[in-house]
Amino acid sequence: MNVYALLSLLASYACFLLGILVYQKDPKNELNRIFILVCVIFGYLAFVEFGYRQADTISAAHTWFKIGSVWPFSIAAYLHFFLVFTKSRVLHSKMTYFLLYGPAAIFSVIDLSTSLIMGVPRKEYWGWTYSIPENASVYTTTMVWAISLTVISLILVLGYFRRAEEPIEKQRIKFVLMGMLIPMVVGFSTEGVFPLTGIKIPELATIASAIGYGIITYGIYKYDFFVLTPAVVAEDIVAAMSNMLFLTQMDGRISLTNPSALHLLQYNESEITGKPLQILFPEQEWKKIKSNVAQIRNKETSFVTKDGEIIPVLVSTSVILDKDGNSVGILCVASDLRDHKQAEEAQRKEVLLREIHHRVKNNMQIVSSLLSLQSRYMENESYKQMFKESQNRIKSMALIHEKLYKSKTLETVNFREYITDLVQGLVQSYKGHNITVTIEVDDILLDVNTAVPCGLIINELVSNALKHAFPGREGEIKVGLHASNGTIELVVADNGVGIPEGVDMKATETLGLRLVTILAEDQLNGKIKLTQDGGTEFCITFQSK
Repeated sequence: MNVYALLSLLASYACFLLGILVYQKDPKNELNRIFILVCVIFGYLAFVEFGYRQADTISAAHTWFKIGSVWPFSIAAYLHFFLVFTKSRVLHSKMTYFLLYGPAAIFSVIDLSTSLIMGVPRKEYWGWTYSIPENASVYTTTMVWAISLTVISLILVLGYFRRAEEPIEKQRIKFVLMGMLIPMVVGFSTEGVFPLTGIKIPELATIASAIGYGIITYGIYKYDFFVLTPAVVAEDIVAAMSNMLFLTQMDGRISLTNPSALHLLQYNESEITGKPLQILFPEQEWKKIKSNVAQIRNKETSFVTKDGEIIPVLVSTSVILDKDGNSVGILCVASDLRDHKQAEEAQRKEVLLREIHHRVKNNMQIVSSLLSLQSRYMENESYKQMFKESQNRIKSMALIHEKLYKSKTLETVNFREYITDLVQGLVQSYKGHNITVTIEVDDILLDVNTAVPCGLIINELVSNALKHAFPGREGEIKVGLHASNGTIELVVADNGVGIPEGVDMKATETLGLRLVTILAEDQLNGKIKLTQDGGTEFCITFQSK
């Protein structure tokens, strides 16, 4: 048997075997699956090479060449492997796969159906081989495409090697780089460069592939890459965890810092490695923990960043033991408490604000009670009435703070509930039991700046109707509040005797109507419309905030 053909057969067997060995290490790992794909393609091409090298006739050799026309997929699979190995984000796009394997499919079809890439088989001392066609334009295009993908693969790996921080990771990349570059360099030399220069030498790409994959397999068993091991998982967890992590020697000097800690503290790895753990803490905080630094459990303390910013943290430490039980280092894990502290502060402010609303409401009730007590000693009914009106105004504002105190947000008041409680309180205050009150209010939330003037307006208008609209007879008061397209409409109407004709609300001596005008126009920036037709209707419109 042709010894060169035998070498190709052995290379085919080796590629299949090595691919299977790596795949079985972790079948779920995408990198293992791509690796076996590359091995299968090259194992197949090595077997094709065995076939045409020991073929008896030119026709048989030609048939074997056509069977091996899928060779462009080996170049695409190489780049695919490196994209996965370097964790490139371009694989997230489906277009990447089209650009990767689309040209390979086109070149394979051309090679299968024509002789534009591989010319007529020729006999050499190592067996049958291909020739470069006389019209080499398609052949040259194919070689340029293949070389371009190879260069891209090389750039990806070198960039990944430069970004790698862990020594063991750099060692893994070296094995992969060596194992994949050997077939690339040998292949393009013996199947590309040498034929173009007229040097006659057997194609050695498949044999070099078997050697390269053997190197990678050796690296797999030596360093456990391509394999999901506890060590690999631990490294990934440390790199991905959001907590800060530091590993120190027993003398307290930092030997490892995870990316989260470097980012939060604004250090580069070279700036913090080898430095004492003490540099992380403000001076006063370090004095509190230095005597017990190896046995800290969920202690709130502070870190200081490179720029001097103080960060609240929760720290835990523990001693790392080797297999013989000897102390070899200290593990320090810290959580950034800034968000937690901000949430605590917001909660504290909410409790404080709720308490303020509660106290304001209580103080207003005290003032209202004092006015009520003072009015009992007055004999002048007009003065008593003035005190009562002031009481009701205070109650209307106190009710706002009571509703805010009981609300979930402390920012808005449910005005449907507020109006119902306010109007019922006024009816009881003025003993308007013979008066029917109808309330039609949308489910509207108002902030305190809008709710207080609205409440005072309703208080004044409903009080005025209860006092003057129905002398000695029954009647009806309607209160409505509706929102539409950013505009709020407040309506207070009654079917009573009405107010005198020609009353100027801005110039009237009645405090209540003047107060309504001031509140509506100055505080709510709204408009007032008065309608007198079988009663009185006040319509106030303003923009919602």
